[in-house]
Amino acid sequence: MTNDFKIACAQIWSLRVPLAEPYHLSKLYGTLTHSDTVIIRLTLANGVVGWGEADPGGIECDGETIDSVVQTIENRARLMLGQCVGDWVESGKGRDFHGPAAAAIDVACYDAFGRATQRPVCQLLGEQCHDQIPLLWPTSCGSADNDLAVIADYYDRGFYTYMLKMGDKPIAEDITRIKAVIAQLPDNVRVMVDANQGWSYEEAILFSRETELLPLILIEQPVAAADYEGLHRVRKVAGCPISVDESIQNFSETDLILDAEAADIFSIKISKNGGLANSHAIATKVGRAGKQVLMNCMIELGITQAASLHLGCTLDNLVDCGHAYMSTQRMADDVTDFSDWIKEGIVTLPNAPGLGVNVSVDKIKQYQIGEFHVS
Repeated sequence: MTNDFKIACAQIWSLRVPLAEPYHLSKLYGTLTHSDTVIIRLTLANGVVGWGEADPGGIECDGETIDSVVQTIENRARLMLGQCVGDWVESGKGRDFHGPAAAAIDVACYDAFGRATQRPVCQLLGEQCHDQIPLLWPTSCGSADNDLAVIADYYDRGFYTYMLKMGDKPIAEDITRIKAVIAQLPDNVRVMVDANQGWSYEEAILFSRETELLPLILIEQPVAAADYEGLHRVRKVAGCPISVDESIQNFSETDLILDAEAADIFSIKISKNGGLANSHAIATKVGRAGKQVLMNCMIELGITQAASLHLGCTLDNLVDCGHAYMSTQRMADDVTDFSDWIKEGIVTLPNAPGLGVNVSVDKIKQYQIGEFHVS
């Protein structure tokens, strides 16, 4: 690899960007009002830059906070000075690290290498099999009336898949709620349920039995992440596929979940799963096992969303429904132009080098709460 592809310096920013509206999750996660994000810009010896983003999910999700991620990225960035991003990408070096900090660095290397070689990131990952993917829209923990109001609004914008967040209220209310929503849905609208680890095993079994005949796309993370046996038993009762999210943090957990027969669908998030190399490895592994992938997201800005789209467009085992590429539209603002890729509930991947997303440093500085330089 040419010396021009070596990393010359890095800039790191920590940001806090408000959501357009508060997001009510399960009792475990509470209510979110901001996106806590860390952004890294790698600059190569030839002046080409690559952007990466870390989206820490908090102690309950991935064990990371904005402060822990900043420290890890800064330390690793120092060690990467002089390394070639081409070697990083082509050797799958990102597989050696895990978590949101690893994701930011890995995505930045892919972006820089793609820009330097005039190739879209999807071409660095594999063969592209989609150029467009439909979106889902999530609803907060609330009432059936709340859900139906959101669905009525976003239906007119081209959204036909909805993820209902549950696990914050008594299980009887969640059961009543989903039945009421499905009874009033337009024929071409489909829904999934995400409990975010908010149910006990007994509650998950009850929900599964009571909704066995409902046309749900999936139930995501009904019980605690490490309860593979509980997931297996819920899967045997449920009338729809079971998806894992918090359960699948690292590639090493893939075999454990498959061996336990604990899931039908694996929810992949670029930041949670440690970057593009790790996420691609998980998707490939579960695809070979006959399982499907839901491209999901944290509360993300456009860098991570773009990386996720590049990966999703190379996968032939996506669940046949909308996927989570709507994060920037839930923010009060973004530092990229990713939302411009979305039209009428569908996101289209542009044919541009690297991630293809434009990043505004002025916007970054508007929301930054910290800035660090490594050279």
